[in-house]
Amino acid sequence: MKMRSYWVLVLAAFPALLQAQFSSGSTGSDGALNITSGTVTLDPTMLPNQCANNVCNFSSIMIGPNVTVVLTSQLWRNSSVVWLSQGAVSIQGTIHADGSGGAAMNTQNPGLTRFPAAPGPGGFPGGVGGYLSQPSQPGAGYGGGAAGTPNGINGGPGVYSYYNNQLTPLLGGPGGGGGYQDGGVAGGNGGAGGGAIRIVSSVSISVTGKITANAGGLSCGIGSGVGCGGNGSGGVIHLIAPAVSGTGTLQVNAFGNQGIIEVSSASNTIPNDSSHFSGPYVSAGLYSPPLPTGVPSVQVTSVAGVTAPAYPTANPMVPDVTINSSAPVTVAIATQNIPTNSVITLYLTAENAPDSVAICGSLTGTVASATATCTAVNFPSGVTITNILAVW
Repeated sequence: MKMRSYWVLVLAAFPALLQAQFSSGSTGSDGALNITSGTVTLDPTMLPNQCANNVCNFSSIMIGPNVTVVLTSQLWRNSSVVWLSQGAVSIQGTIHADGSGGAAMNTQNPGLTRFPAAPGPGGFPGGVGGYLSQPSQPGAGYGGGAAGTPNGINGGPGVYSYYNNQLTPLLGGPGGGGGYQDGGVAGGNGGAGGGAIRIVSSVSISVTGKITANAGGLSCGIGSGVGCGGNGSGGVIHLIAPAVSGTGTLQVNAFGNQGIIEVSSASNTIPNDSSHFSGPYVSAGLYSPPLPTGVPSVQVTSVAGVTAPAYPTANPMVPDVTINSSAPVTVAIATQNIPTNSVITLYLTAENAPDSVAICGSLTGTVASATATCTAVNFPSGVTITNILAVW
């Protein structure tokens, strides 16, 4: 009898022991995140330690009631967001890490709205529709939607297909494919994928508000015989703490495929029903996944000598760079944490001209920091959306 009592006591105490030993890993160098009013588009570079590698080290987190915090891909370096907290986390308001919808086609000038939908941080953009005999494009990301075809017409939806029980690496949702143009004016644009956010506390997480990583919806084309784009896929919400509680809502919605919600905890009392978990839900034990380090990045630093912003908005109504040259120009590129033997490609989607591709020169520097130039790049008159891709 004594042996039985002894083992029962040890088992009862074990979860409490785990909770006491668990650490989020936060150093507290970004201070307390305490937002009590308004709608805030959070910029990590405004925080004390600037959230290197998109990992924020908070002492505590409080998102007050009637507060909306927006996390954009542009400000969060096109990567997933990780918030670590030494103390308790309270989400009473709303956190949005959503992808945007495919832009509705401009009936007077479809090229003006033919641009990839912006994802949530860590998600992937949607593909654009066919226009001016240019083919439709697939959605980006793992499980990106297929481009529309003559037989299929519509772009395919993004399908979240990258999952393991530790959610490592942490990736958001893929984008939907663009719609096919078949005799009409222009195909529709695909929606973008929802972002990915992980919140880790050494103590507890309470959600009485809302956290969303929803996907963007599609747009349809103009004219007969054209297709719609595909919807994006929902993203990822991952909460890790010894105790998780609340009556709030976690959403990774899409108009088709949804993302993943995972709660990793020794004690989780959020009711497991559709009014609290909107999307696939996984309950896991308490653990600390590895932190992202050396996150790769590639960006345009200047066009024809005009400095490009560190965080471009890709808004055709407010261009990031304006140049006045009909001659070919040079585009300067900077990379971080990318091998120097990588192939850098610049994709141009123009308002008034066919799509084009520029292969850039070799990277010069180190894996940690390198530069390259793309020479003889032609920018036609009007708005041009550029995407840059590094492959190694």
